[in-house]
Amino acid sequence: MITLEQFIEQTNAANTAEEVFLIFEKALRQFGYDRICYSLITNHPSLGLNAGHGVLRNYSEDWMKHYFKNGYEKIDPVPKYCFSTNMPFTWDWLTATTKLSGDEHKVMNEAREAKLYDGIAVPLYGVNGELAGVGMASSANGTGVDKNMLCKIRALAFQFHLAYTEKEAELNTIQNIHLTDREKEILLWAAEGKSDPVIAEIIGISYPTVRYHMNNVFKKLNANERTLAVVKAIRYGLILPTYVSELTSPYQTC
Repeated sequence: MITLEQFIEQTNAANTAEEVFLIFEKALRQFGYDRICYSLITNHPSLGLNAGHGVLRNYSEDWMKHYFKNGYEKIDPVPKYCFSTNMPFTWDWLTATTKLSGDEHKVMNEAREAKLYDGIAVPLYGVNGELAGVGMASSANGTGVDKNMLCKIRALAFQFHLAYTEKEAELNTIQNIHLTDREKEILLWAAEGKSDPVIAEIIGISYPTVRYHMNNVFKKLNANERTLAVVKAIRYGLILPTYVSELTSPYQTC
């Protein structure tokens, strides 16, 4: 099974956005998900990219033609719900807990008829409210999913999104970011899956002090939460948690 660090290295070394997608596709197959649809749910002015459903995808063309022909991108409840959360969620959970219209139920039912089973959605928030998302499904019904798997997939999706948008926008340099030793120490423990109160106890400082440093990290890395901050810090070579070798280790909690 590919580790997060290996995935970061491979996607960083990719030459094109399409190559990044192929690496992401391969990584998700290890979880049983072989159908992927990556969308820019809103315009991304920071990258000069417009909104678009299925910017990169391997859903069947028959389904995509049917989807666009019937205007499902306007009524699909999955991207719509992404505006309400920053957490990954399953399509089954969405249909079971959310009051959907008849048309919305129709989209979800027809997706299953198109052999898109056990779907998951991962919202990906960026600067100034920019929102992207990854939808994924299995062509073989019965893929099991739990909270830990959702968190692992979420971490991969964040890195994929970062790598894709960099390649698409032809960014050739990484902003020079400096983290203090304390900020790096806190991020390393965050990469181990430790909560802020636990980190405070481990390194012998107060919880508010941990939050102060973590908020500074968020500002420096242009991140709005811990998982994205850790992914970016590893990606930019700011921390090297070599002792966190397995993808399961740093992402036991979202």
